[in-house]
Amino acid sequence: MMDILYTRLLLWKKKSISMLVWLLLPIVGTILFITSANAIQEDSKVPVGIVLEEETALANELVDSIIASELVFLHVLSNDRALYELEKHELDSVFIIHEGFEDAVLSGKRNNIISSYRTELSFAYSPIKEMIVSLVQEETGRAKAANYILAMYERYGGTDPWTWDEITEQSKQKQIDENLLNTAFAYSSGKQADDNPSLLSWNAWGIWAILSLLSTLFLSDWIIREKNLAVSTRYTFIKKSLFSYYSQVIILYVLLIFLFDLLAVAAFTIFLDETISLSFVFVILSFRIMLCMLSISIANLFQRISSYYGISIIIVLLLAIISGIVIPISGFIPQHSLMNFINPLHAFISGNMTIMWNEIGLVSITLALLRKEISNA
Repeated sequence: MMDILYTRLLLWKKKSISMLVWLLLPIVGTILFITSANAIQEDSKVPVGIVLEEETALANELVDSIIASELVFLHVLSNDRALYELEKHELDSVFIIHEGFEDAVLSGKRNNIISSYRTELSFAYSPIKEMIVSLVQEETGRAKAANYILAMYERYGGTDPWTWDEITEQSKQKQIDENLLNTAFAYSSGKQADDNPSLLSWNAWGIWAILSLLSTLFLSDWIIREKNLAVSTRYTFIKKSLFSYYSQVIILYVLLIFLFDLLAVAAFTIFLDETISLSFVFVILSFRIMLCMLSISIANLFQRISSYYGISIIIVLLLAIISGIVIPISGFIPQHSLMNFINPLHAFISGNMTIMWNEIGLVSITLALLRKEISNA
């Protein structure tokens, strides 16, 4: 084993730069992707101005609801300042909450209580207007419901009647519990949704899995290179069997790449605030073993490196799509058991040990090595 380690270190030293690039790609690529995507999402919020002609509880509540939106960067301004910035196209649009807004909402009215201004460059005016209208409709709907309930108490003389505030609070709680008005993009992942999810929340370990698959496939090209070397004819004269030789080399590759997987655990904990448990480390280990065995088994089928690279990229793209890691597929692609079965990334993305595909990988790599043993006998 030490002789194989020494010779392998000499080979790694000759192509240390390319190996380091592929070993670090899953870590660096994931961190850059997550941070860049979050920065773009934050910077893509639409600047909108709002003018408050009255400082009431309902008006301030509407403003807070707009601020909580993932689409809008809200500026509370005076009327003159808001219109001035709109003319300079520093704001996409301006909305004015008129005096008497709260009284109108409490009485169930929803007409002529908010005015809006836009320019010919206000590209996001329509969706923002619809969002604000829906928020106002929520408040007027609660007001109508509260008025109806209180009127029923007065008509039928109910005991222990609820107050207006109790009715509205109960309505808001029911909306939160039933998730009546919330819609979010869903990714194929075993993680539970956050209490306050963003419009698009990225699965860091899912991105890492895709990049790890790509890097492992490209790192496994050594088996094609060595198969085409003239020196490969001397394998029959070494003391070890070809099966034993390749098995030990594969173990060395698994250990090397798994060291960088542990580095990924530390990096994601520091830079992406990922919470890692000891059990998840074993999930990563099972996933890594599976990737190495399948990548080497696939590489063993090729004679030309260029063809192998092309097929590898196609495999990565297909698995990235059906896994729902980069593109949200919930509701678009049915989550069929067969789809999960043919996806070697599914178990890891779901946070489970990769068992079935490890068995498939073990069988495939054993057959590949035995075939080499027979052909070189």
